[in-house]
Amino acid sequence: MADSLVLTVRVGDQRHVLPVEGRRTQLVLSALLRQAGVTLNTRCGQRGLCDGCLVDLLAGRVIDAGTGAALEATAEPRSIRACQYHLPPAGQVEIHVPARSLLAHEPQVVTAFRINVSRAHDPLWQGIELPVSELAPGKPAAEAVCEAVARQRDYDLPVRAAGDIALPPPPEQEALRLALEQAGDHWLVRPLNTAPAAPFGIAVDVGTTTVVAVLVDLTGGEIVNTASALNAQVRLGDNVLTRIQACITHPRMIGRLQHAVVARTLQPLVEQLLRESRVAAEQIASLVIAGNTTMLHLLAGVDPSAMGVVPFTPRFLEHLVLRLGDLPLRGPSRTSRTAEASENPAAAADAAAVPFAARGQPNPAVHLLPGAAAYVGADVIAGVFASGMVYQSEPSLLVDVGTNGEIVLKHGEQFLGCATAAGPAFEGSGLSCGMRAGRGAISHIHLEPDSTAPDIEVIGNVPPVGVCGTAYVDFVAQARRAGILRLNGRFAPDADTHPRVRAGKHGREFTVADGADGKPIYVSELDVARLLQAKAAIAAGIVCLLNRVGLTPADLNMLYLAGGFGFHMNIDNVICCGLLPGFRPEQISLVGNTALAGAYLALLDSGVLAEMKQIAARLETIELNLDPAFESCYIDQLAVTA
Repeated sequence: MADSLVLTVRVGDQRHVLPVEGRRTQLVLSALLRQAGVTLNTRCGQRGLCDGCLVDLLAGRVIDAGTGAALEATAEPRSIRACQYHLPPAGQVEIHVPARSLLAHEPQVVTAFRINVSRAHDPLWQGIELPVSELAPGKPAAEAVCEAVARQRDYDLPVRAAGDIALPPPPEQEALRLALEQAGDHWLVRPLNTAPAAPFGIAVDVGTTTVVAVLVDLTGGEIVNTASALNAQVRLGDNVLTRIQACITHPRMIGRLQHAVVARTLQPLVEQLLRESRVAAEQIASLVIAGNTTMLHLLAGVDPSAMGVVPFTPRFLEHLVLRLGDLPLRGPSRTSRTAEASENPAAAADAAAVPFAARGQPNPAVHLLPGAAAYVGADVIAGVFASGMVYQSEPSLLVDVGTNGEIVLKHGEQFLGCATAAGPAFEGSGLSCGMRAGRGAISHIHLEPDSTAPDIEVIGNVPPVGVCGTAYVDFVAQARRAGILRLNGRFAPDADTHPRVRAGKHGREFTVADGADGKPIYVSELDVARLLQAKAAIAAGIVCLLNRVGLTPADLNMLYLAGGFGFHMNIDNVICCGLLPGFRPEQISLVGNTALAGAYLALLDSGVLAEMKQIAARLETIELNLDPAFESCYIDQLAVTA
């Protein structure tokens, strides 16, 4: 056994013993643990730039993957980045995986949205009947049908036939049953050979972190079911920049990232929606997808590398129509592949790559909504429309808070947009006890004036394991009101007398709660500084856009706060910490997941898609890094407001 290696992994109250042999000892710990079913939060793409994958070394030694130096366990647990160390060739190693280092499988995802615009009912796919009497005599059937449909529907786009259309001899059929489908720059018409079943569509918001999908009855427009999941790309990079960089460094990552979002995220969500709603796959007529420009590039399998360097050039921004069967979907189930493999291994290997449509499933259109720029994508355009600001006569603002905070100002007929590199602090990343909004995350903190113990809300009503972004905003605002924080975000001199304040390795710390593992969950001065840097980036973006057109916050009729983070925030605390500088609570409207709302509207009304194209074409993108006023504005916004 001298040449064997045994790894003991402690996760919560569970203990796993993993024999490790051969080349697997050369895998970094994060990759080895993922193979064993313990997936860590490698949000920087395993580049050693974050603390998402920290584990405690309890016994044995590990090897630095970069230098080859050995690191020995000590009497006290040693915190190491699992993506930077691998195992020795032999021996006994024991590690502990803290709950906050695990990739959350139960994220808090906003599926609710508020739609502030009316819509027609003109879906991107619809079954229609065309009276044979409306067909011009003496013309080829396909040409006559296209002309008749064009007259009947009065679309701006041309109507084309998808293949041959055969006309029945009279009087066998008084009307033709046809499928009419929006296909980008034209409509496609094809015969429906059987009476159509109730058609359904799926609207999707492909976010950097989470993907949300809704199943929609195309006949009446009702949302039948909702499903959400983590974007499986998270395992390969936590944000758009790390994923773009991965594609630049390793071009094969484009295919891996496409497979992660299509086969491991979108396809399971679609299958879940169908299964739970008892809807047949044949009834899915079309899908509409919103997302930022990088996410849509990767979903389509298009190289996003040029968006990672100046001048940030996307390969496409226009409305793009794909076919579901052309995407890299999974083949038959593992069970069926195993059965096939026993008889024909080659056939089983090929089955995994068989297109969805070729296995007897439908091949509906997949519509990728239009975007405006590399960092003002289709999700933002969808939000501009769904929020209703597109029809506002008075100045209004849309703000989507996230790693890349997107901001759009409407002033008269003008649209100005920008994206700010706020960083991942609002998702809890890079903070001492930070985590995404998921089960076990403290989502809200309330500091009572006469009590030393804060009241907390925990997602899932379970023992807390960390703090998510909304709670950090609460803490900054309420600690300032309580006199614990100064305007610059540092702890006040007399804060040392508070029983929950102590000295730590990153300045003073305020203990919020005791964690599920018995360790204190706290907010440090460094955490506050990082949060203020993130909020300053967004606040400065808002101020710069307003200054461009000579407006102040008081001049705006409405600020639409979009996205999951905004939907769960306490508005008074948001204003107090300075995220929305100069605004009053009554000016702010929480509109939820406007990207999903826009995809839903486009699915049901082809006119919405046309308007989104116009918004994308009209929107002027401001590069804040080229704005000489941005840096000074950013510095001005680093303080807590009051």
